[in-house]
Amino acid sequence: MTSGPQKGADGAGDLRRLAAGRETLAMLTGIFEAARLIPAQTAAKTGSLPLTVISGFLGAGKTTLVNRLLSETHGRRIAVLVNDFGAVNIDEELIRSRSEDAIGLANGCACCSIAGDLTRALLRLLQRPDPPDAIVLEASGLADPHGIAQVALANPAIRLDGVLTLVDGETFLNRIRDPEILPTISSQLMAADLVVLNKTDLINGNRHLVRSRLEEFAGQRTIIEVVQADVPVDIVLGVNTKRSSSFQCAMEGHASAFSSWTCSWDVPLDRDWLAAALRQLPAYVIRAKGIFHFENEPARRFVYQRVGRRENLEAEAVSPSPPRSRLVVIGSSAAWNPRDISRHFPPCR
Repeated sequence: MTSGPQKGADGAGDLRRLAAGRETLAMLTGIFEAARLIPAQTAAKTGSLPLTVISGFLGAGKTTLVNRLLSETHGRRIAVLVNDFGAVNIDEELIRSRSEDAIGLANGCACCSIAGDLTRALLRLLQRPDPPDAIVLEASGLADPHGIAQVALANPAIRLDGVLTLVDGETFLNRIRDPEILPTISSQLMAADLVVLNKTDLINGNRHLVRSRLEEFAGQRTIIEVVQADVPVDIVLGVNTKRSSSFQCAMEGHASAFSSWTCSWDVPLDRDWLAAALRQLPAYVIRAKGIFHFENEPARRFVYQRVGRRENLEAEAVSPSPPRSRLVVIGSSAAWNPRDISRHFPPCR
């Protein structure tokens, strides 16, 4: 007789199911906490606030979409919640129009392990003397948005406007061929009220195939095609979902399929050295993003983005913050070896 998960052929599956059970329990605890922290009196006082969840796999364009919402003139006061995967919340720093409304949530997967933190963040927004007109939550690229939606549906002061899932048109076909990535993308699409096929300008010669395969996963959900996450604000904040509180969180332990490596440096970096180190990242790296300051221009901030083998380094305005650089690298746990990555970089802070 055995008493726990066993090693061997079924060992990995047992461990994943155990992790999924723990994550689901944490998510349910967060829902119960929501009912306690946001009582009906709060909803009666403030009125329910619409919450839009922006989901999508790593590199799909979620932060670009959020920046568009914050920079365009539309007359709405939007509060942004950002949840990232990894020990350094890079996405929070990449939200250009940062203010007191930009709230970074704790590290982890929003649908399970930080449901309580999400609830407290929403409560702080609701109790402000000038509450926002709408709340946008940018979920981690590895998060299953089912649980986030469930937390919103359990809060009387929050009205779930909808879940919008972005898809990277350039990498979609390769991503769904990967058995480690497919469950995450599938669950994100199944959670969506609206699917946005992004980066259509980067699809080379197989646009019809990308669209048809996406329709297989999306079912009857509406799909819109865009470039550079250019989705009108009235669409993002006007999904008006019809789902009910019986909506359930997926039971698969999605976050366990991925691992991350993070590093920070307190001194400006040599640009040529950094470029060489980034080129040596192993092929199993799915996503990398960073904020860098270089020796020849320490006051200026550079933002690094990598999706698959495509990468971009963009200079931004001079930053008054200290020249502290940060890098997050995310890849499949099946092939993950931190030494493959860390050996190319100097010791982290």
